[in-house]
Amino acid sequence: MNNISYEAIQDEGRTLDLAGLSLQLIPAHYLHSSGNYHVYDPVAKILFTGDVGAALEPIDSPMFVDDFDAHIPKMKMFHQRWMPSNAAKNDWINRVRKLEIDMLLPQHGRIFKGENVGKFLDWFEQLQVGSAISQKE
Repeated sequence: MNNISYEAIQDEGRTLDLAGLSLQLIPAHYLHSSGNYHVYDPVAKILFTGDVGAALEPIDSPMFVDDFDAHIPKMKMFHQRWMPSNAAKNDWINRVRKLEIDMLLPQHGRIFKGENVGKFLDWFEQLQVGSAISQKE
């Protein structure tokens, strides 16, 4: 029988050491799941963001976001519908703006790198989210 142990992740996150690699578990609660965490690799400067930054587009799309403004329509409705809280969104943005991020990798859609990381954070910060918002925007 395996001796597997489990450790809870505190609400404020934690660092996870894996064979000399320290990964930071960043709280992303309610984006879009209540117990959500994102994973940050401070050496590679990569933030794995789950559904934050996700886009709905064909599977054979390019790997990286090349034209941020053209990419917005592929993300907007998804984020407005599945991210239920502006307060949670803004808490996450305040946390991740303190990190050095070269690439932001959502689990669906394209990778943001370089200046598109900041463009995404700026866009997401101003976006009103939640299923009860007016869809007339």
